Formats: sequence, C-alpha cells, structure tokens
Amino acid sequence: MPSSRSFIATAIGILTTTTLGYHLLMRGQKKPKHCVFCNPLDRIVYEDDKFIAFHDIRPDATAHLLVIPRQHYGTIKELTPEDMPMVERMYAIGQRVLEEHGFSSPDETRFGFHRPPFNSVHHLHMHCLGLPFKPKRAEMMFPGAGSPWFMPTEHLLRKMLDESVP
Repeated sequence: MPSSRSFIATAIGILTTTTLGYHLLMRGQKKPKHCVFCNPLDRIVYEDDKFIAFHDIRPDATAHLLVIPRQHYGTIKELTPEDMPMVERMYAIGQRVLEEHGFSSPDETRFGFHRPPFNSVHHLHMHCLGLPFKPKRAEMMFPGAGSPWFMPTEHLLRKMLDESVP
C-alpha cells in the first residue's frame, strides 16, 4: 500500500528525486521551493544578471559544467521560439567557459539538454562537456547525435527556429 506521502504527491503534484532528497513540485509552480539550482552555489565559474555557469557536482567528462538561467524554467519542454535568444546566450556562455577550461574544438566539446523525464533537476540546465568522458560509459548519456533522452543544443536551436516559421 502506498504511503500517504506518495499518495498526496501523486494527487497534487509530482515527486522528484534530487541529490538532496525528495521534493514536491506543485503543478504549474514556476519556482519550486527546493530547486537546487535556484540558490547560490559554491562551484560558480561564470555569472551575470541572467545566467550562472558552474561545475557539475558529479562530472561525467574531463570538464562538466552546467549553464542555467537565473529565472526558473522547468525543462526544454517549456521553451517556445521566443526563448531562442536565451538558449543562444546559454550556448555562448557554455562555449566560453569550456574554452577557459582548455576545450575549444568541436571534437572535444558537447553541449545539450536532457529531455524529460530524463532530467535529474527540474530547472533548465545545459550540459557543457569537455571530452573525453569519464567514465567512458557516460558517453551514452550525452550522445552527440541526440537521443530520446538527450538533445544537443544545436538540435534544440534548429527545432525552435523551425517552430518560429509560420
């Protein structure tokens, strides 16, 4: 029999698992109370008034950084063509911080987003990876050609552009 907590979570929201435990996200809630990305972080490598870039707490590559908007967006499914400048800026920041970490060639970098329900944190974040992967099996989580669970940034931008054309 399900616990009352899981029943309540199913009835009024969704229960997500993060590295900090379980958090209830109410449907339609714009900024969850316990979003680990909405708070200041001690791993920051870049910040401005709209974006933050920081080291991933569990790196899957030689360099593994995340770029997030300060404004809360849940996932790429919430984005519209009007958000294209934001994604382009995230991409430019990601390229810059990886270059500062010694990765500039397209052959040694990868950028992208996990698709729901495969994202571990419900706050839009772009993975910026300086290759090689570590461990090697992590490459399956971030395929360069895309997959049902991962969308390269270039693919997302192309999709947003296609959706903006009447």
